[in-house]
Amino acid sequence: MKDRIKKIRKDSGLTQEKFAERLGIKRNTVATYETGKSEPMDNIIVSICREFSISENWLRTGIGEMKKSLTKNQEIGAFANEVMKLPDEAFKKRFVDALKKLDEKDWENLEKIANKLLKED
Repeated sequence: MKDRIKKIRKDSGLTQEKFAERLGIKRNTVATYETGKSEPMDNIIVSICREFSISENWLRTGIGEMKKSLTKNQEIGAFANEVMKLPDEAFKKRFVDALKKLDEKDWENLEKIANKLLKED
């Protein structure tokens, strides 16, 4: 499990400190997981799986796909959750804030622009 936890952290681009913060644990606890000195308790395993959309079976056994399949709503929710954690000055947060101010006509125009950008010649 130690290698799988490290892979999750590295694939997420997080330091042990930031990974620990996301889980509400201490950095040295993450280090003990990654070195194999200790294994996470069930509640931490569940937290890792929930926070990083990881298959619990894969985390525990290494069998199957690492990432859980998410519904479109779950993907949007996960994205929104990530954006909410960003500082107010982050581009993604400012962009989402701007989107929430659009009226129905603005959304129609934005859809036309998006369709034009996505159209392949």
